[in-house]
Amino acid sequence: MKIVFAMFLSMFVIDGVFGVDGVKTVIEGDSLTLQTGFIEMQKDGLTEWKVNNTNIATINKGTGKVEYSDDKLMMMFSGRLNLDQTGFLTIWNIRIKHSGEYKVESISSVGTKSKTFKVIVKESPLKSVEDKDEIKVLSATKGNSETLHTETELQKHDLILWRFGAEGCLIAKGDTEDNHTSYYDGDDGRFRGRLELDSETGSLTITDLETEHTGEFRLKIISDRRILFKRFTVTVSEPGLSPGAVAGICVAILLVAAAAVAAGVVIYYRSNHYKVKRLISKFSEQLKQMTKLSKQLEQMSKY
Repeated sequence: MKIVFAMFLSMFVIDGVFGVDGVKTVIEGDSLTLQTGFIEMQKDGLTEWKVNNTNIATINKGTGKVEYSDDKLMMMFSGRLNLDQTGFLTIWNIRIKHSGEYKVESISSVGTKSKTFKVIVKESPLKSVEDKDEIKVLSATKGNSETLHTETELQKHDLILWRFGAEGCLIAKGDTEDNHTSYYDGDDGRFRGRLELDSETGSLTITDLETEHTGEFRLKIISDRRILFKRFTVTVSEPGLSPGAVAGICVAILLVAAAAVAAGVVIYYRSNHYKVKRLISKFSEQLKQMTKLSKQLEQMSKY
């Protein structure tokens, strides 16, 4: 009996008995266009859009003039709406708060028609992969911090999404409209307490880096009229001697070697030939050991 009732109920919903002509499901940050689907090409009358029974936009088909509601509800859309001459309503850079029941009513000399849409806006998926920009390669040292720069300034309605890894796991999300930031630890909690999102640029800083933070970071910034993509490949290495330190050590070794040669020349004039040969042999062996040590230090600096 329950199954029969459910089928009966679904038929009524599909047929619009409950006043819904279509269900639109979108992801936050996407754009949505609601089409009237009216066949008649109206040349007069009005086309009016409402959300949850409150007027948001009206177009006069005779004059082509479009008016948007200026009540408190319009603050929720804040420049995101566009009602064109066909009566189609577009919402850019949509958010979860824009979910609801949208109704369009067309009144003209040919009669009155209406349609109702149920709009459902879902949160950004926790995993998503988008490859639409070149990769910037960065190297970092374990224990340090690294900032991934967006190289842009955020706008009023920007939605910032940072993802990590091959599966595109969401790790940070910012919304400039309500000044809200959310952090996600990652599947294994590797980013817990390590992320900082810049409120002015959307740049992401990872603190107290570990080698497990090596990987690809993806950025997506959704604005009302544009979408920005960036990708970063970060390699985190164990701390070691820097190339500058290695160079300094090598210079010191060369200075020691030069001093040894100079000492040998001075001794040459102050001692006999046999003693000089023994001294040169001794310095030569020390020089070989220093050269070997220099190569080892250079090798260490590569890790």
